[in-house]
Amino acid sequence: MNMPSPLRPLIAATLLLPLMSLLGCGKPETGGPAQTGFDALVASCTQFLAAREPHVRPGGSGEWIKTGYSPALVVPELNRTESTVTPFVGKIVVKDNEAQAAATTQDGAQAITLTPAHLLSNRTHTFVYSFDGKTWRWQNGQLLTKIPGQNDTTVALALADVSAVGPKGFTGCLPR
Repeated sequence: MNMPSPLRPLIAATLLLPLMSLLGCGKPETGGPAQTGFDALVASCTQFLAAREPHVRPGGSGEWIKTGYSPALVVPELNRTESTVTPFVGKIVVKDNEAQAAATTQDGAQAITLTPAHLLSNRTHTFVYSFDGKTWRWQNGQLLTKIPGQNDTTVALALADVSAVGPKGFTGCLPR
């Protein structure tokens, strides 16, 4: 079979990945305070996201808008680095859906049961952390939003965005 040359490196890499894992190359060494601290951070983030409730706020044209989020998929990743200053880095990826519905009154909006038919967007938050040997620190983040029928958007998140109080913040996903 004659394979197009741009595909050869991709196929070779795909075939080598399982072999690298068997040889131990694919697993970073973790443990100790870095692992314990990161596990606590992931647990805090997961619990915080699970406790989110839909919220109602006034809209721009006199209507009331109810916004809610699906249960979040929280995917952690912890990696050892070659740096003595930052021996570990961690990443938490949070995937959820945002749903919205409007009503003419606040009570009407509060009474709405959000369903998949109210889907506004699919969201992926990515938070990056570093470990200095003693404590975890938040480094940066981004939000990828996919809205049906529109172009995807990616926005950098500042610490102020993530630590905001209220339904848009992610304070439970910050190291303490």
